[in-house]
Amino acid sequence: MSSRGSALALAAVGGLSLASALPAGAITPARVGAEFQVNAYTWSAQFFPDVAMAADGDFIVVWEGFDTPGGDTTGSILGRRFAKNGAAQGADFQINSYTTNTQRRPSVAADADGDFVVVWESVGSVGTDTPIPGGFSIQGQRYASDGTARGAQFQVNAYTTGSQHVPSVSAAPDGDFVVVWTSFGSPATSFGPYSIQGQRFASDGSTQGAQFQVNTYSAHDSRFPSVSVAAGGDFVVVWDTYGSPGTDTGISGSVQARRYASDGSALGLQFQVNTYTTDDQEVPHVATAGDGSFVVVWGSEGSSGTDANGWSVQGQRYASGGSVAGAEFQVNTDTTDNQFASGVAASADGSFVVTWTSYGSSGTDSSYASTQGQRYVSDGSARGAEFQVNTYTTYRQYRSSVAADTESGFVVVWTGYGSLRTDSSSYSVQGQRYSLVALAARVPATSSATRFALAAALLLLGAAYALRRRA
Repeated sequence: MSSRGSALALAAVGGLSLASALPAGAITPARVGAEFQVNAYTWSAQFFPDVAMAADGDFIVVWEGFDTPGGDTTGSILGRRFAKNGAAQGADFQINSYTTNTQRRPSVAADADGDFVVVWESVGSVGTDTPIPGGFSIQGQRYASDGTARGAQFQVNAYTTGSQHVPSVSAAPDGDFVVVWTSFGSPATSFGPYSIQGQRFASDGSTQGAQFQVNTYSAHDSRFPSVSVAAGGDFVVVWDTYGSPGTDTGISGSVQARRYASDGSALGLQFQVNTYTTDDQEVPHVATAGDGSFVVVWGSEGSSGTDANGWSVQGQRYASGGSVAGAEFQVNTDTTDNQFASGVAASADGSFVVTWTSYGSSGTDSSYASTQGQRYVSDGSARGAEFQVNTYTTYRQYRSSVAADTESGFVVVWTGYGSLRTDSSSYSVQGQRYSLVALAARVPATSSATRFALAAALLLLGAAYALRRRA
């Protein structure tokens, strides 16, 4: 068969496969609908959103707001539910029932059925934690998929000395969940540097075991944790620390991680994620795929890649057993000024999407800060080019969060100053949905037997074409 005949046959056969088999660069995420405003209540500022998505594509957005519709004027935690098609399911609702002093920095996780849990940091508590002046406790509230509260607001942290900050929550498909946070002091060590603490919960909200310390290296502060629970309940925690038990031993920040089994037992000690060790590596996030593999992204002051102009976004992939999969990689291709505040979400098939804040844009946003994204296939190769998420480009669009469903659809939310919709008072919460369904619909879905028969026919046609050329 001639090389041209082979190419024609193989190209035709390749055209019968699904979108995941197309060249990585040929797939660009399609916007589903227009950019939308998440918050209906527009008085004062709404910012620092987080998003979680159920298996069917329904999603929940939570954020921090002031002067809220629930009457909390000191800073409260708000939420709003959305259907898979982007339709709002009800109005904004206030999550915190304790309204004395400030409530901020929410994190949300959803299980396979769409039940969800929200955690946040609070000055004061409904429980036993009465923090030092200016200190915080970690609070939580569980919900059914229809938005009804399950039980009362609860205190997450058992250790109440010092102050507790910046929680992160992730849920297994069955509803069990894990919360991690930064603690000033620790029940495992003397009162002092910031540590990473965790607590496991059953789906009914009961604690599973005692509060535990994640970091084993305690010479310097450990901060800004992120947790991701795999389908079977195993989980991984990442955070940043000054110094490292690994190769990054300078006074700058490094990115650390530790893996756990579903019963809460540690799968080894903490380990260093970043291989580029010059200057600071900060504020990591982690996402787990359906097979247990995971990816970590973070902000890096500098890069071993092409970005030597301020901060860049870096990533590292891991197999399900914790072994490194490939080398550290630079996420952003636009290297103008700073790229930071990254987030990541993984689909069941191992593909993942990273979003971040960029000063400048390779797209249309040149006003100040924009929200950018980049998709990847499961082997870590980029799927298409870096893309700008926000269409409203006036002033600042930043601090994004991203969540994915089981079919490569995803939603991005972020803080925007101003809005295309009704919120022009101050900061608002914006969102954009994406899907590959439109692309997949253009590719015939065929059975393996049909593909084999068609492939054989096309190969014969290729051979006939080659013989005709020779004649």
